[in-house]
Amino acid sequence: MSGRKKHSPVSTAVSGSGGTLALDGPTVVHALADGLVPAQYYFRDLEVELPMPWSFLPGVGDTHFVVFVWDDHSDAPVDVLPPLRLDGPLTAADFPYPASIPQAFLLNSARVDLSFRIHVDSPSNPSFDTSQLTALRIDRDAPGVGGTLAPAIFPVDPITLDYLDLNPLVPMEIPGDYRGREEGDEILLYFSAMDALPTGAPSFISPPQVSATGQILVDVPDTIFRSFPGALFIFCFYRLRDRAGNLNPQFSEVARAGLSVAIPAPTYLRPLFPQTESDPINNPNKWMTCACIPPIWVGVEIRINQGSPPFPAIQDGDLVTMRFQGYRQAPDVDPLPDIVETQTHVWDGVADASGHSFWIRDVERLIRPLRVTAGGEASYMVSRGGVIIGRSFSRFARFDRVVPSAPPPRYCWIDGNVPEP
Repeated sequence: MSGRKKHSPVSTAVSGSGGTLALDGPTVVHALADGLVPAQYYFRDLEVELPMPWSFLPGVGDTHFVVFVWDDHSDAPVDVLPPLRLDGPLTAADFPYPASIPQAFLLNSARVDLSFRIHVDSPSNPSFDTSQLTALRIDRDAPGVGGTLAPAIFPVDPITLDYLDLNPLVPMEIPGDYRGREEGDEILLYFSAMDALPTGAPSFISPPQVSATGQILVDVPDTIFRSFPGALFIFCFYRLRDRAGNLNPQFSEVARAGLSVAIPAPTYLRPLFPQTESDPINNPNKWMTCACIPPIWVGVEIRINQGSPPFPAIQDGDLVTMRFQGYRQAPDVDPLPDIVETQTHVWDGVADASGHSFWIRDVERLIRPLRVTAGGEASYMVSRGGVIIGRSFSRFARFDRVVPSAPPPRYCWIDGNVPEP
């Protein structure tokens, strides 16, 4: 450096030019090997380090100033202020020396070259030494954001027990044309026996993708499909997460396939539809109609009573999983994939001594479509210690909302007897 009264921090400095020296660039503490900073570190100041001492560190009474330079590839370089003040004495034992970049620099996605300058005595000293560059990346954009995620594809449909016995892994195809696709993306798959948005953890997470182009196939363990005994359909949603950890909050459109896996032979007492018995005068045929008490637009009760020999008893702590399946035609013709409901209950040996009632309250989705001689099936599984130990016989009921009238047909519901599309 020219005009210097003290030692240059690095003896090979280029005078006042900001020349780059054989001084390593700053270390970004939590960055991955390629410079990507995981998203979990975007919500506080970015931890960095000065990795190595320079030739002449500040001694007693001396001060050096370090000014970091944030060079966003899409904008002009800026100094990170305030500068880091280093009062002597410093020794090599003080390195790597901790520092930070304000969180305000992390608000947007960016590719950045980060470096620093060393000034003696004052950050405005025109003589300084400059480190090499450290490349880093801030990625705040989750994959697929801004577009609709097309449904997954079941290459095998239906999925049967015979297929699962021969194939421990079941392929699922994910449309690969989503926005922002990159290597390292993960697919979070959610499987269910119901066509309803998931609320829990994913059923399976794919390994990071090795390519940003081409077909995406995810091999899913067969045990996931075997975990829906009795279901006639299986539904799949997925979400996307990138290597930085950005998770797209949006679920994909739903995919559906037929399912037929092993279920235990029925041994438990079949459930009841108590409303079919609620008004024997106005409802002598025991159909599920608006004449039931309560009417079906309020809800549908499915009652499970404790069995007595020859039926096995449900024990305290058993998990009871009720399943309701709707059919286009009574009693069990043409199962409707959108009319499926499962509910669970942990059996209480005291409170449930006389039985337990499940209630279907989502009547607009599950009951209203069953309007003309339709069918509904109720059954349940019993699990003990996480293992299915048995299932019930099924109970079928006929659902009908037709009200005798001149054309056009009218259907009973909470808002009266009116035509429906």
